[in-house]
Amino acid sequence: MSGKSAMTTIGRTVQTRLRHARAASGALLALCMLPVASSAPDSAREQLHSVLWMQTAAEYRVLARQAWQLAAARLHAASQPGSAALEQWDMPARHLASLPTAVIVDLDETVLDNSYFQARMLREHKDYSDADWDRWMAEEAATLVPGAREFLDEAAHLGHRIFYVSNRECPREPVAAGADPCPAKAWTQHNLQALGLPGARDPDNLLLRGERPEWKASDKTPRRAWLGQRYRIIAMVGDDLRDFVDRPLFDARRDELMPLFGERWFMLPNAMYGSWERALVEGACPAGSNQDDCARLALERKYSLLQTTPPLAGAATPRAWDSNRDRLRVATWNIEYLIEPSTYAALAGSCVKDNSRIPGSLRQIPCDIVPKGDRKRADFDALRRYAAALDSDVIALEETDGPGAAALVFPGYDYCFSTRPNVQKNGFAIRRGLPFRCDGEYLPISMGDNERRGVVLTLFPGTANEMTLLGVHLRSGCPDGLLTNEKNERCARLAAQLPSLKQWIDQQSGAGTRFAVLGDFNRRFSLEKGPARDASGRLQNVFAELNGNAPSGKGLTSIAAKAPFRKCIPGDEYDSYIDNVLVGPALGHLSYAEVIGAFHITGLLMLVLGASGWVKRAMNAIPMPIVMAMVAGVFLRFGLDLVFALRDDLAIAAPSWLFQRTTSRPCCGQAATCAPRSLSFVATSVVLTGAA
Repeated sequence: MSGKSAMTTIGRTVQTRLRHARAASGALLALCMLPVASSAPDSAREQLHSVLWMQTAAEYRVLARQAWQLAAARLHAASQPGSAALEQWDMPARHLASLPTAVIVDLDETVLDNSYFQARMLREHKDYSDADWDRWMAEEAATLVPGAREFLDEAAHLGHRIFYVSNRECPREPVAAGADPCPAKAWTQHNLQALGLPGARDPDNLLLRGERPEWKASDKTPRRAWLGQRYRIIAMVGDDLRDFVDRPLFDARRDELMPLFGERWFMLPNAMYGSWERALVEGACPAGSNQDDCARLALERKYSLLQTTPPLAGAATPRAWDSNRDRLRVATWNIEYLIEPSTYAALAGSCVKDNSRIPGSLRQIPCDIVPKGDRKRADFDALRRYAAALDSDVIALEETDGPGAAALVFPGYDYCFSTRPNVQKNGFAIRRGLPFRCDGEYLPISMGDNERRGVVLTLFPGTANEMTLLGVHLRSGCPDGLLTNEKNERCARLAAQLPSLKQWIDQQSGAGTRFAVLGDFNRRFSLEKGPARDASGRLQNVFAELNGNAPSGKGLTSIAAKAPFRKCIPGDEYDSYIDNVLVGPALGHLSYAEVIGAFHITGLLMLVLGASGWVKRAMNAIPMPIVMAMVAGVFLRFGLDLVFALRDDLAIAAPSWLFQRTTSRPCCGQAATCAPRSLSFVATSVVLTGAA
């Protein structure tokens, strides 16, 4: 892994705070890890265990040597036709075979051991800084990772050129005349020479970030492509997934690429830092936050990702995302107070009485869910069966206490959640392998953290299918009637959330973004009548306000608007949806009514053409070979698509009345399959228009 690139992120400045309490006798009384706000220097101590493991553990040395020995043993096999670099996979085989062979290795924590720098930061209670990192590189004192020398010597002995590709960085700004244009390269080359590594005396063997204009990004793809034009890359060694492939590409092609590990790709352990850590805290720090606030928010994010309860026995592993699919199924589900059993046991005894509102900063539960919130194994089994039947690719979750709780119902998914301490969190469960990016929280709708935070998720980032989802759970208690109802203060609270939500929607619409807002709106849009505001300009209806009174087909599409409501729980007070999926115009393309109308019109047109005899006359006038070509080229694909549609998305392929009854309902109509103590869900499908 490239030391500098990995350590300049917020993930490198956020550390778990470790406190020790000792009795007078010196006996260790407590060792606790607490998600508390701390100063930036104290936060550096999170790496204590990982640094000590890499410096002292025999297990680490064994793992490192094992990886390098395996790589050395595979060198002969790797020399056979083919390439380890994806950037060469489309190259003609004859041209590829004509190129000289080379090996690509990462430097930091792959070849060079920088744990001494990490230890200094711990000793001095300091977080990473560019200046400290530069001083460390200038010492040229990094040592070798166990096993590296033996592999590099063997590769050189076999005649393969060795390239050291690192994210140690050349200056981004122009340097003064006569100054070294890249001090990091000189320092690193001297360090490699002092260690006696093969090829270290040739500066062309060392490729740093920013050394060329096209190499400014931390993504190593351009450098691998540059080398791939000159050498056949037979093997690659690194400590981070991005040393081999960009992470979204790996997620999309996981099954295809995994066999490369242990054959042409070789991974070393690094518990101190990496892109895995950056992914945990990506988006946790809003723009403009200072370092201490970023540290606190990112630390909260990390704690929210801890899973304290293992998946229940017998939980089936869901299928991974298939990158060849052209349809994405999205749903929203409020699973009322979904918390882990251990959390419930800890909080039930100190529940809040009289339905008092619990601030977002506190982890408490109301007494009115005790004891019904004490879900048993049978409850979780039913929820998981229901989730499996839902079979959605992305599910917006409400009232779910983070990834640990979500994993009890959606095991094997990836997760993106709010860091709000309160157990009522918003978040997403994402089918594993589906490319995504957590884009943090949308705080304005939380009104100073007195309401639930929005969560932003981007799917298929950087592709033609990129879309942004905002998960919400708005203020409850005003499900219908006008927001101007002065007798219900909760209506005023709900109305106060709308300007910030509308602002987000307008920003996405104005930018032409493909987006959707989904979640528990706590509002029955189907019962709203009249314009967004009354004559005096006061807000009175939610959907009309969010939609901006846009003309039909030009604004938001409400997925639940035309779907019949089916009660899942007998005696439930609701008779229409409060959950919804609002699809933006750039993503919706067609309204629900337009889709169903096109379905009926197409069927009617086919019936008329067949009954009138025009189809038969046309077939008789066309030569038989052309007719057969039409059958093979059109009708066969049509028939196969019908079969695949029935397999992949029965709700879309079935007749429209069945479609209306299965795509957007809280249950399948039988009490045995209803999710216990959960609110309704709404689901829809999105057609993908480009390669994922």
